[in-house]
Amino acid sequence: MAVSTEWRPGPADGAGAVTGVGAPAGPVDETVDGFEAFARVAQQRLYRTAYLLCGDAETARDLTQTTLAKLYQHWRRAGTAEHPHAYAKTVLTRTFLAERRRRLRDLLVLTRAGGTVPEPAADHTDLRVTLLAALAELPPRARAMVVLRYWDDQSVASVASQLRCSEATVKSQCSRSLARLRLRLADAGLSI
Repeated sequence: MAVSTEWRPGPADGAGAVTGVGAPAGPVDETVDGFEAFARVAQQRLYRTAYLLCGDAETARDLTQTTLAKLYQHWRRAGTAEHPHAYAKTVLTRTFLAERRRRLRDLLVLTRAGGTVPEPAADHTDLRVTLLAALAELPPRARAMVVLRYWDDQSVASVASQLRCSEATVKSQCSRSLARLRLRLADAGLSI
């Protein structure tokens, strides 16, 4: 697979940059060359979404690469999907949620066994965007709903389908999450 595992986002790839929002619809070439072309186009968009979901650049790179690896394994199906970019974001979101569930399970097993929960590694980034900090306070599933619904500008039906829940759940969770974000931003002297 020719997709680089050493990809690093450039300055224009930060969480605030939105470029190329519209993705071409319809099936793409299902060969290895087709995957490479797709990966070149989709990689930065997937990274942006991953960064918003997890709030950490290194984890977002890992999540992006894991997503691309999964897509490569199933490229015959993914490449012929009606909307391959939407398919890729679904894989990304589900991979993120599965990883969070796995980490939570591991922590629960550790605490039940009498172990101590390790402190998260210190983040040496001085410039934390308040919105990213507020997003990080949301539970992973609620964060995924907010990112997909408002950052990726997806419909309620699309988010519900990707996260395998009802449209009412998406609406109520987004409403509650936005209220929490507004409070957090108001505490910081900002508003949305």
